[in-house]
Amino acid sequence: MRLLTWNVNVLRTCLDYHPFSSMKKKNVEGLLDELHADIFCFQEHKTVRSRLEKSMACPGPYDGFWTFPRSKTGYSGVCTYVDSRYCVPLKAEEGITGLLLDDAKGSTMKPPWTPEERIGQYPEFEEMIWMDEVDGTSFDPKRLDMEGRAVVCDFGLFILFNLYCPNETNDTRRPYKMNFLQALQERVRLLQAAGREVIIAGDINIMRAPIDSGEGGIRTSAEQHYEHPARRIMDNWCAPKGPMVDVVRESWPDRDDMFTCWNQKLDARPSNYGSRIDMILCTPGLRPWIKGGDILTKVFGSDHCPVYIDLHESIEVPGHGTLHLRDMLNPLDRTPSTAPVYPNDVPRSAPEPPRFATKFFDEFSGKQTTLKSFFGGGGAGKKARAGDEVVAPSPSPTPTPVPTETTKEDTPAPLDIIPSPMAPSSPDQSIATPFSLARAAFNAMDEPAQAASPNSDKITFPNGEASASSTRQTSRDTAIDMSVDDDPTPSIIKPKIIKPRNDSKTKTLSSSAKSATGSQTKLSSFFAQPPSKAKRKTPPLPSPSSSQSATKPKRPSLASISSSPSRSPSTTTVVRHSPPPSFTDSQAEAKSLTVEEDQLISQAIAEADAAKEAKKAEAAPIWSNLFAKKLPPLCAVHHKPCKDFIVMKPGPNKGKRFWLCSLPVGAGYDMGRSKRAREDVNPNFRCDFFLWDSANSRKESTYGGKEG
Repeated sequence: MRLLTWNVNVLRTCLDYHPFSSMKKKNVEGLLDELHADIFCFQEHKTVRSRLEKSMACPGPYDGFWTFPRSKTGYSGVCTYVDSRYCVPLKAEEGITGLLLDDAKGSTMKPPWTPEERIGQYPEFEEMIWMDEVDGTSFDPKRLDMEGRAVVCDFGLFILFNLYCPNETNDTRRPYKMNFLQALQERVRLLQAAGREVIIAGDINIMRAPIDSGEGGIRTSAEQHYEHPARRIMDNWCAPKGPMVDVVRESWPDRDDMFTCWNQKLDARPSNYGSRIDMILCTPGLRPWIKGGDILTKVFGSDHCPVYIDLHESIEVPGHGTLHLRDMLNPLDRTPSTAPVYPNDVPRSAPEPPRFATKFFDEFSGKQTTLKSFFGGGGAGKKARAGDEVVAPSPSPTPTPVPTETTKEDTPAPLDIIPSPMAPSSPDQSIATPFSLARAAFNAMDEPAQAASPNSDKITFPNGEASASSTRQTSRDTAIDMSVDDDPTPSIIKPKIIKPRNDSKTKTLSSSAKSATGSQTKLSSFFAQPPSKAKRKTPPLPSPSSSQSATKPKRPSLASISSSPSRSPSTTTVVRHSPPPSFTDSQAEAKSLTVEEDQLISQAIAEADAAKEAKKAEAAPIWSNLFAKKLPPLCAVHHKPCKDFIVMKPGPNKGKRFWLCSLPVGAGYDMGRSKRAREDVNPNFRCDFFLWDSANSRKESTYGGKEG
């Protein structure tokens, strides 16, 4: 059997990373199958209960046990999954103190735990000494379980603690962290005193020894490692000083760089500069069952990697013979679950889990009616009861023929209706619903009118019926009677003729409806070729000569002048016609210029062109430098191009870009003079170079070099 722990850092996002992104079953059940374990302890699921989906709460054959933070949303939270095909826990609860089990408002399970459902052996908090808060106030032990940091399951052979221990982000969190460790140690001590074995798995948030730190190789860091009180407590609790066994470290006692957590802000995972804060501890009585443990560094999706231990399927115990693990985890005399089973529950062969399981939440147990059930179409699947009349659906209706109208008289001409071979033969097949009539009407309106035969006066309709009207109009000019004949067996549907209105709009529709494509403009007409020149209504633009002749008045001829009565016959008037302006005038004017004038004009044009080119050449470098691409700056120590980052922390600098040394971080990388002594700096790793992007003046040069 394999037991695995992993700080997933948002469970739903792990599916987008290797190796889960290529799964066929891309959900939590597929993730559990891919990890190949039997018991899973996840931390920091960061899921609010109102957003918990059934695929996460009840993933196939796995039983889930979830706890949530009471104050913050999207923070903390742990969950345990158990493969019911292998074993089912006997009891399950949340928290390490037991104070939530009596709280009807604060506990996840409603109603709270009964005495028979509790695991027991809780600390006596009145007798314990707690570290006060930073401001001097007394610490409230109820706060220890209010952040959703523990799920405890009783498997008979052992009691499993799935923990997300507090991280000391600042000085105000130190009392909470130290009190949490104190309560945990006291609970484990009481369980051991009662003869129970314990396994602690999860994110302990403590580097136990210098070898578990990326800074362990630095002499100064090793000397200062145990100055933190939490590290001393953890080191004194584990063997050989204490009762707990660090299974993975005991499996690999001299293995360096066996880290399980890396700082994503520093991109420390590629260089394996991290820490080992995820552990699996057990009491000495379980050591014969332990086969070994290791870490899974090739599993991505979080800033942590999974840690697992394997247990033997059977062991030889002197005086007891062979003991099988499955028999120890699934006793025959187990107490039945107190959880109610609803009819909608999926049947299973394994025993029912404790009532704390997520499958018994009201939203997943089948007790509540879901919105999906209202749209399930249950009425269609019900069988017809005896004596109920089964009404068969009517076939698709035949469109009602649209009669034509006459323009000379108010009464229409006699219509010769040719019965269609698809005409209804019984009342049940007739058009009997408003929707059928409307569909028939719209079909008749949308279908193009067919041209009449020259040898026949009849008009054939789309459904096979014909009309003998002498005048044909479109279906848009004819109103259709949407009423149904009262006669249950009509032989002929009598059309109702309405005389069209004699207004301009009707005439426009009538004229436009005479086209061969029908009365409605089709979408294809908007993509047709434009009309030819001959069909254009817009007259062509006049030529320059014609415009001049149109604007200038017509000059009288010599004949008209001579025949004018106002002129004396003895007077002779000579009219000199000036030639119309044309290109010949400009040519003549150009020829009339002297050679000196021509040279001056050419010289002025050349000087203007030269000044323009000189101005362009002068502005070109300025514009090129303004729009030149910025180059990464060079760090001061390694003289290598830096790597850019963006500030994501809320504040005045959020969104700003800055540059750091591109070398990876590692043991002894330069954190700055205030944080690391110069003799401990390792020049093979990142230096302390920092530069805001606004101060970076290094740009590409368009002349083949680099500026800056």
